[in-house]
Amino acid sequence: MGADSLEDRSLMDRNFLEFWGNLLLSAAKGQEELEAMAKWIRQGLSGFEYLNDMFRKFYGIDRHSEDSPDYLQSWKKAERNFYKSLEDYLSLFGVVPREEHLELLKEYEELKAKAAAQEETIKHLRMLHAEKGFAQSEMISGLQELMVEQGEQFRKLMESFSDLYMTGKNDS
Repeated sequence: MGADSLEDRSLMDRNFLEFWGNLLLSAAKGQEELEAMAKWIRQGLSGFEYLNDMFRKFYGIDRHSEDSPDYLQSWKKAERNFYKSLEDYLSLFGVVPREEHLELLKEYEELKAKAAAQEETIKHLRMLHAEKGFAQSEMISGLQELMVEQGEQFRKLMESFSDLYMTGKNDS
């Protein structure tokens, strides 16, 4: 950041603080002033000529004729600096701009829905896994029974061969 931009920034901060202080003093006079100030800001710094006049004065724009090219350029620069300073000022109090809040709220709702869908998927997969696990345990159990049965049949077969061998041996 160059020295010029630092000087402009500190100049704008001073202008912002002077302007904002006067706005707050005006607002202290009544609720109507506070509502006008909030509406003026929401409307893009327009709609209330006395606030525009005060803004021009504190930001040094009143030195330019409204018809000159410098006027619009100065207004845009002052407006950018004003909004940036306002954002910085309000962040000191933990205030988040409405757009940012709504964006985060939307993102939160989307993530909440995604998490719910994932929880449902996990639940479904656990059920499938449990069913598959049950089927696998049934299959293992069946294989064990088959092995026991085949073992028993093999034992009987061997006994038969043994009996046959013994009978043949006794006949000789």
